[in-house]
Amino acid sequence: MAVFNFSNQTLQGNNFNGQNLNGSNFFKTELLGVSFVDTLLRGTNFEESKWLNVNASNANFRPTTNFPTTTFFKANLENVNLSGANLRDVNLSEISTKGINLSNAQLQNANLFKANISGEQSERPNLSGANLTGANLNEANLKAADLTDANFTNANLQKASLEGTILDNTNFTGADFRESNFTDITLSNSIFDLANLSDVQWSDVSAAAGATSTNSSFRGANLTNFSAEDLNLAGADFTNFDASNPTILTGISLADSVLNETNFSGVSAEGIFLEKADLTNANLSGADLSNANLKAAILTGANLTGGIQLDGAFLEEVNLSGVNLTDGNLAGANLNKANLSNGTFIDGADADTVGADFSGISFVDGIAINGDFTNASFVNADLSKADFTGAILTGADFTGANLTDTIITLPGGSTITGTSGADSLTGTAQADLIDGLGGNDTIGGLDGNDTLLGGAGRDSLQGGAGNDSLEGGGGADTLLGGAGNDFLFGNGGNDSLQGGGGADFLAGGSGNDTLFGNAGADVFEIGQGGTDIIKDFVDGVDLFALFEGATTEIQFTDLTIGADSAVSSNTLISLTATNEIIAIVEGVNFSLITEADFD
Repeated sequence: MAVFNFSNQTLQGNNFNGQNLNGSNFFKTELLGVSFVDTLLRGTNFEESKWLNVNASNANFRPTTNFPTTTFFKANLENVNLSGANLRDVNLSEISTKGINLSNAQLQNANLFKANISGEQSERPNLSGANLTGANLNEANLKAADLTDANFTNANLQKASLEGTILDNTNFTGADFRESNFTDITLSNSIFDLANLSDVQWSDVSAAAGATSTNSSFRGANLTNFSAEDLNLAGADFTNFDASNPTILTGISLADSVLNETNFSGVSAEGIFLEKADLTNANLSGADLSNANLKAAILTGANLTGGIQLDGAFLEEVNLSGVNLTDGNLAGANLNKANLSNGTFIDGADADTVGADFSGISFVDGIAINGDFTNASFVNADLSKADFTGAILTGADFTGANLTDTIITLPGGSTITGTSGADSLTGTAQADLIDGLGGNDTIGGLDGNDTLLGGAGRDSLQGGAGNDSLEGGGGADTLLGGAGNDFLFGNGGNDSLQGGGGADFLAGGSGNDTLFGNAGADVFEIGQGGTDIIKDFVDGVDLFALFEGATTEIQFTDLTIGADSAVSSNTLISLTATNEIIAIVEGVNFSLITEADFD
């Protein structure tokens, strides 16, 4: 076998087809119209050579033990055909190409550091079917390249440019894309499983001509702080790869993107940004979207079952019409102006007897027409001006909810609304909602778990039997819970609260209030404003709760507990920092009041 030295020569029209040129030297050689079809070129040196109109299809450049290094370092390749060529382990770093054909080439573990394999859409570099498994494409330029059916498994594409590329059935499993550039991409049926896309930004991604979905897979990928806006990722799969390789979606942003029929089932995506995204028919079953931003997103037909976590999520103006949120958790979510019409928000098969958790949500001006909220929790929710016309609310818990101007009929009971005058309003044996509005009203709930709202004026509220919620309003009100475990909120004014039988929660609110727990293990909330008198605290049975406001949170360590100098049998509870007395506990020696008495 002859080894040739063509360094610094010009070869024009030479035909080396099928020959053995292993170990030959083409350093700085100019190759014009040369043919290397099926040629053995193992261990050859093409460093800084210039190729024009060369055909090297199916040539074998792969190094061997006897010919350990094949290099194209800084070579210039124009209109070169390397289709089917074996370029495994070859050094192609810093090459410059134009009109190159690498279709079906073998480039496993090749070094393409800073390789310029760029073109324009009118003259795309052809890497279709090429195998670049484990290749180093760090800082490579692949602009406008056709990567259809190419394999980049475990390839290094850090800082690479993929602007204008065609990614059709391309395999990027385990590839590293950190700091890479994805712009103006055509995407279809590609795989990004286990890939590292952290801190990467995509823009202007569209489906192939005639297609409406991109149907790509991101299972187990690292998408930390991944940012994409106004993209088509319809049909994408973001599910976990396996138990050991979850998809990482921390800080991901997909605002304004088409995500219909995507699969996010079971993923952890706390804080995900999906504002105005189209998630029609998406699968979000069992996903953790706590604190996610879904403002004005479209979720029509989406699967939100499996105990989805949307607690603290921003869902203002979101369209959830017709969705199934069985066992969903929306505690503390913002659903202002959201549409929950015809949705299902019931208890599932987990036997916890609790449906969707809407506790503490804001649903001002929301629409929930004909929704099924069986066993749902609306504890402390702001439902003012919401429309629940025709909704199923069997077993729903509205304890502490704001129902001002809410259109709602509670199951088996009545919605009773007073006037601006002094009204006398009486409920039924079922669960009633009674709102006195203005005036000095007298309201009785009778049986059932009632919600009584005094409104403005000096009101008298009596819950009766059942677990009732009573709110006094701004005047000096009198609240009597009656039998059952009741919640009594005096709000403004100097109020008188009596829990009655059962384990009651009494919160006087602002003003100097008088609180009677009566029978049962009661909780007295203190510290909201004014000095409250606790008439019948029983040490070891009853508890205190310290007020927690939007900007104020009282801790036990903020308190001074001592004897009342005027009545030694009483205890004074005050704020150490200001000496403000927040409670007088009658008939209880101060030495008995310890941290154990606080909830």
